[in-house]
Amino acid sequence: MKLKKIFHVGGWSRNYGDLALQNGVMSQFNRHSEHALEFVPIHCQQTWIHPDLIDMINRQGDMLLLGGGGMVFHRPEDDSHSGWQFNIRTEDIDKIEVPIVVYAIGFNQFFYDDRGFKPQMPENLRRVQQRAKIFSVRNQGSRQALTRLGLDPEQIEVIPDPGMFTVPSPLHLPELEGHDLLIGLNWAGDRPFYRFPEPWEAHRSAAINSLSDALSKVLDQSENGRVVFVPHLQENIDSEVYPLFKERLGDRIVNLEQVAGHIYPPSYTQSGFLADLYRQMDCVIGMRGHANIIPFGMNTPIVGFGSHNKNRFFLEECGLSDYMIDTNQLGLGDHSEQMYRTIRASLDNRETVKAQMTSKLAEFQTTTDDFVRRALSYLK
Repeated sequence: MKLKKIFHVGGWSRNYGDLALQNGVMSQFNRHSEHALEFVPIHCQQTWIHPDLIDMINRQGDMLLLGGGGMVFHRPEDDSHSGWQFNIRTEDIDKIEVPIVVYAIGFNQFFYDDRGFKPQMPENLRRVQQRAKIFSVRNQGSRQALTRLGLDPEQIEVIPDPGMFTVPSPLHLPELEGHDLLIGLNWAGDRPFYRFPEPWEAHRSAAINSLSDALSKVLDQSENGRVVFVPHLQENIDSEVYPLFKERLGDRIVNLEQVAGHIYPPSYTQSGFLADLYRQMDCVIGMRGHANIIPFGMNTPIVGFGSHNKNRFFLEECGLSDYMIDTNQLGLGDHSEQMYRTIRASLDNRETVKAQMTSKLAEFQTTTDDFVRRALSYLK
């Protein structure tokens, strides 16, 4: 069996969602490949695709694979040449000789981020699209956003985010045993000033208070239910707000970082344990995109939470728009009853939702199978 080398560009750093996505990509490619595959990860937030690196990719590689993940995103601290997460000068794109495949990237602008994008980004994206064998995004919302940037809509495929295909590894936690209800809660702690309107501290506090009250009401209706707080970013980034939930919910909430510290820091190797944790939940409330996508792949009902369009886009793709708690629609008042009704509906309709998710996942798998087979046919 001949070895084929794939240089794989993505956010391979500290975010459990992206590392689970990496797991999903590799599992799908290995599932269909007639060749042995070697994936060479290129961390997009730390790597300039400079001419010498391009020469190395051309010499050693059989494909350059971009994504998935929310790569259409600008971080000024990256000093990006392109203005998005594929950090390459536009004039260097044509130097890439190996086939380029763009796999389910996402438009990832935060709702309250008014910085805009670098002026060179649209042209750079258009040139990548022109050079790619396949150019795909993860949802219709991203397709519409890139079309507005001048990309050819006829050449933008919509392919499911591969995070839903993360391969679970059994995770045994005594703290989760014997409970009649387990609710996963993921909170995105980074960039709160782009997730909430000003004054963002007050809006964040209002959201936490309302969600805590809603969860408390749900737990009151169980015998010994528990909320599992699931950080995707470590170093007290996602967990910064955990004490505020703990103050409200007491011993009815546990922090996964504390009861399963052995699966942190986040890594590709341990991403399957995160997926299995989500599999064990009765419902997951997710603020991060992959806190919706990964549990969906585990057939666990999801409730999207927050202001980011990517959550809304994903739920729309799945036909689950009714299960979105959109904080853009909330002010500084008490919205716990509205949140309670959404969470309660997800739990009460659990079997119907799971059946719908099973059907949709099968559809997503068929689409992914076709995409991956075509991508593999372009191996040099």
